[in-house]
Amino acid sequence: MKTENININTLSPYKNNARKHTESQVKQIANSIEEFGFVNPILIDEKNMILAGHGRYMAAKHLELKEVPVIKIIDLTEAQKKAFVIADNKIAINSTWDETLLWEEIQELNKLGFDLNILAFNEMEILPLTDPNVVDNPLAEWENMPEFISEDNTAYKTLYVHFENEADVEKFQELVGQKLTDKTKYIWYPEQNNMNTEEKRYE
Repeated sequence: MKTENININTLSPYKNNARKHTESQVKQIANSIEEFGFVNPILIDEKNMILAGHGRYMAAKHLELKEVPVIKIIDLTEAQKKAFVIADNKIAINSTWDETLLWEEIQELNKLGFDLNILAFNEMEILPLTDPNVVDNPLAEWENMPEFISEDNTAYKTLYVHFENEADVEKFQELVGQKLTDKTKYIWYPEQNNMNTEEKRYE
């Protein structure tokens, strides 16, 4: 495959591209291009339609680049082009991190004074590694922690009570020892100070 630089204005995005790019992500890609260069060419077909690299194309527009590196693929059918646009995006998000190695690498970059914003993690993900007042190793905090056991706090039984008249309502109030108002929809017996009425759970 041959990489060539072409005028960015000759490119056209695939109109049915289902992968969306937010403004913040485009800026992240732009930051990466500024730091490392345009090292990942845009893939296009014989008509200069983008098959892969829409985010890079948008970032190049943001940076006002006149030319971008591309690789032209000319032997795909129309069906293959549609499938390639989807597969290229989906395959890219199917990988996972080795979190231990990831945090070790980020910590090392921080010690070297590298701008961690280039890595495209948000502030709350990076904060534990850079702020001395925050846990230094977020993974280590879970070591030797007791296993969490959730108790069943749902109500034992729920009944709907119907009243024929106001006198019956007053008798019921006396029986349960609770005051009912026009806005009362639920009561708990015995009365609870904290409850999740919607899910019928004791807090």
